Amino acid sequence: MSFDPVPATITELCRGASASWRALELGCGDGQMRAHVRAAGAWCAGLDCAPRGLAAAVDVRGDARHPPLRARSLDLVLAANLVRHLVPGDPELRFLASWLELLRPGGSVFVLEDEPSSGAAAANHRDLQALLARLAPTARGPLLAKDTFETLLPAHLRRCVVAGGTEANRWRQDAAAAMAMLASGHPRAGGEADRLLSAIRRHGLECGRMWWLRLQAE
Repeated sequence: MSFDPVPATITELCRGASASWRALELGCGDGQMRAHVRAAGAWCAGLDCAPRGLAAAVDVRGDARHPPLRARSLDLVLAANLVRHLVPGDPELRFLASWLELLRPGGSVFVLEDEPSSGAAAANHRDLQALLARLAPTARGPLLAKDTFETLLPAHLRRCVVAGGTEANRWRQDAAAAMAMLASGHPRAGGEADRLLSAIRRHGLECGRMWWLRLQAE
């Protein structure tokens, strides 16, 4: 899952990077964010717990909650549509504190997430993610609103937030693949998956809006 456009502040940081500057995309999957950072001229690695065949952009195998890297070794940590999967198992956001420990002085953690949005196609995206989260509650989470996430931040992490925003996410969703996945489960007529399949067929599938926060260590 990716973002279009990537927030301009991330691109600007990467374009000004020196040769020694280091970035890491957590839960990188196919590495869309890693590719964006590299295209902007900065060094970036991808970390994921999935095997290489499932996460083609993996440079480092490991748990995103506790990346196996030295403290103060990175200038940028990116978590794109990852936090919502971690919050149910760690509502105190200890993983976020561990990411901040990876930063060199002046470094930043960026959290990016799809915002639950209005509109039929965006509502389909929200409902699809909620369904997937119920099917795999230990591995996935539903869409997480910016306001909700901010209320979860303990005081010591709230003080680390230096910027944030929301904007439209024009990333093109693969509605056909989503419908094929839903249909492969032979959904019960009139059941949740069947209704969602019909809704996607009728209205399509869109990300809607996204939000981001930038955090820096105190």
